[in-house]
Amino acid sequence: MKTLIVQRLDGTTYDLNKLDIKIIEFSPPSANFTVNSVQVGKYGEKVTGVTVGPRVIPISMDVFASSNLTIISKRNEFFRIFDSMEDFYIIDARIPTIRWKVRADQQPFKFYDNWHMGGDISFNLNCIEGYAESIDTTAHIDDLSKWSSVGGMNLPLNKRLKYEYSVPEFDIYNASNIDIMAEEKPYKIVFHGQASNLTIYNETTDQTFELNTSIRDGDEFVLNGPLPFLNGSMIYDSGNHELIDLAKGWNHIKINGYQGNFTILFDTRFYY
Repeated sequence: MKTLIVQRLDGTTYDLNKLDIKIIEFSPPSANFTVNSVQVGKYGEKVTGVTVGPRVIPISMDVFASSNLTIISKRNEFFRIFDSMEDFYIIDARIPTIRWKVRADQQPFKFYDNWHMGGDISFNLNCIEGYAESIDTTAHIDDLSKWSSVGGMNLPLNKRLKYEYSVPEFDIYNASNIDIMAEEKPYKIVFHGQASNLTIYNETTDQTFELNTSIRDGDEFVLNGPLPFLNGSMIYDSGNHELIDLAKGWNHIKINGYQGNFTILFDTRFYY
């Protein structure tokens, strides 16, 4: 394979190929589905729901160095790169627009005599959230370096997607493999303009968020998952506590309560 990029939470990145770490296997499996059921009568069960657990990703590689001595320092660098005191991201350079948030199991590091090499380094990466995500959000959908219509992102071909509007009725596309549940995968809806009793209605999911306070010109209203904010201050009691989820594919949105010109942005990642 080409290479993997390790991205730490502080933004530090490591191109493993450039560090003479040669990837043998990076094999994300399917999502880890668990079917929940209850006994019904004597002879069977009824499905009550499906949940997704952590995804365990096998990875293996060899590490090369210039001498038997420098392989020791390479080993220390390797352990630092995959340190799992905190989450880090793995990016497959073949699909550089998607990343996995992971932590690593303990890593073996065997030495091969006279090969200046550490080999048979195989362990698991644990993606606790169960899904990979786009490296950026739809606030930057026009940056083509962050999005790919041919790289497994489910983006429609030959159609420009838009996530910021100044009209009261429009469509939002969720390219994820899953429905985006606002409480579980929080994303931002950002409104600028004047409004009295602003309502945001997703006709596709039949969900309506209502705000029972006024938004003045120059204010910024943000619905971040289930939490509403006005100019950075939470105003939870001023909303009806409804969520605006995004179904897979197209979602038809309607805005009411605005006064004059406005803009509204749906700022989310996609999940795979």
